[in-house]
Amino acid sequence: MPEPQAQSPKPSSQSTSSSFVKGTLYEECPSCGGQLQYAAEKQRIVCPYCGYEEDFDRANDQVVEQSLSEIARAITTWSPQEIGRQQFECHNCGAKVLVDSDEVHIRCSFCGSENINVQAITQKFIKPVGIIPFYIGRAKATTLFKKWIKQGWFHPNQLKRLAQISFLQGMYLPFWTFDAQTESDWEGDAGYYYYVTRTIMVNGKPKVVQERRIRWVHRSGHLSHFFDDVLVPASGGLTPEKVAEIEPYRLDELVNFDPRLMLGWDAEVYQVEVDKGYQIADKIMDHRIRQMCAAQLGGDTQRNLYIRSHKSDQTFKLIFLPIWIAAYTYKGKRYHFMINGQTGKVSGSKPLSWVKIAILVLGFVAILALLYFLRQQGVFTQ
Repeated sequence: MPEPQAQSPKPSSQSTSSSFVKGTLYEECPSCGGQLQYAAEKQRIVCPYCGYEEDFDRANDQVVEQSLSEIARAITTWSPQEIGRQQFECHNCGAKVLVDSDEVHIRCSFCGSENINVQAITQKFIKPVGIIPFYIGRAKATTLFKKWIKQGWFHPNQLKRLAQISFLQGMYLPFWTFDAQTESDWEGDAGYYYYVTRTIMVNGKPKVVQERRIRWVHRSGHLSHFFDDVLVPASGGLTPEKVAEIEPYRLDELVNFDPRLMLGWDAEVYQVEVDKGYQIADKIMDHRIRQMCAAQLGGDTQRNLYIRSHKSDQTFKLIFLPIWIAAYTYKGKRYHFMINGQTGKVSGSKPLSWVKIAILVLGFVAILALLYFLRQQGVFTQ
């Protein structure tokens, strides 16, 4: 069965076609006229009423990079449409309500039917070219949560029994990917440890010790590296650090953007503009360049690493990726976690058991005290 929290009422079987209704996408079942939805478990478009199934186009010929410099020039002459309220007419019951013009997923308050507001996506200057459909359904996501909540020793024993999911929502979130060719010249000092033998006096007695020293060698070199698909969230509420916790995504499984894959799921239009997204990607690339140059420099330790980098041929694309946003409650407090909707990787926060932590600390202190006592008793010899 598909994943939405509520199924829409079954419309009349007299209408059996796909249609755009005032900028919204509604896909009717050709068998019974019911509203089709995307089912993660089957990875197909299905009808929850009669069991009809159909595949979606898995081509990826439109998942192509765009020039960052060209889009930057085009944006300077573009006036974005002001976000406001627009009238939405329900395809199922005919109710007319006002919704935000940038709201992608619309659920009718009167009959519960669901729509994809394609206009919210297409009104943006940059259009999405790719999407990874959900592989993880609600049942699997719940199972992953139950497994995850049991992991870790420093958490309360009651957590796995008392923690209850209070919010679990599958969403398609927008992401930028950036490519760039980089050329970097570097120089720095690589330090190598070596040891010399010295004799020192301890309590009036000579003692032989090994003293560590460093031999410094100045080096320089060049790093040529192509960055492919540096991932930056374009969502207004998701940071790159949070996304990194549930990465990686298998981006080679991107297919051409198809709004039908959003049927029954929530989605968000991009809030972070492409230029701001590239600024984030630029810092990510600089950090990785420094790591790679440091690896080339080598040594046991380093100092004075200086890097001069140049980036060229920057490209980008806008894609949608699946994420389960979730929350659970424990003793009245709410905690959050996320699930990669493609791979099932989980990340989140859990309450700590300070009793367990205190027991561990006291046990460690007791061991140190025992070792000190035994040493004082002469059990251990030099």
